[in-house]
Amino acid sequence: MALDYKVVDSVIEGLIVILPAMVANAAPVLSKGKKPIDFNKKFIDGRRLLGDGKTWEGLIVGLTAGTITGLILALIMRESILIEIGILASLGAMIGDIIASFIKRRLRLERGEPAPILDQLNFYIGAVIVLYIAGYRFTLAILLILAIISGLLHILANIVAYKLKLKRVPW
Repeated sequence: MALDYKVVDSVIEGLIVILPAMVANAAPVLSKGKKPIDFNKKFIDGRRLLGDGKTWEGLIVGLTAGTITGLILALIMRESILIEIGILASLGAMIGDIIASFIKRRLRLERGEPAPILDQLNFYIGAVIVLYIAGYRFTLAILLILAIISGLLHILANIVAYKLKLKRVPW
């Protein structure tokens, strides 16, 4: 019997749906990109749109890693819809991360400065919004549980990346 991913009402389904976003969000640190998405352009406040931390290489690595995760999940679970979910969740994660970077620059936070909650949940919120636009629904309880899990896993992944010297800061 196929799972109904259009209405996510279990933690297991939720984790399956959000996993590509988690992978997409974590993968860009592996790229060591040099080409900034904002082309070094400044906003009307005189500050960079996004900063050096958001690169085309990182975006491509994130989208690719998340999409491959969706493909692997689809093959393992024999659910082709997980390919679409992987693409959408990855795209949403990257959009959420880019928007968070834009917000941080407007708040005059430099690259690497912490922005609690925004740093931990930007990718999750982006993924959920893109999935919602595409017709996927989450119950409120699952949204909250997944937010907590996503935030905690994000913190753990960043600590590991910092210890492996993939990131300059542990958040």
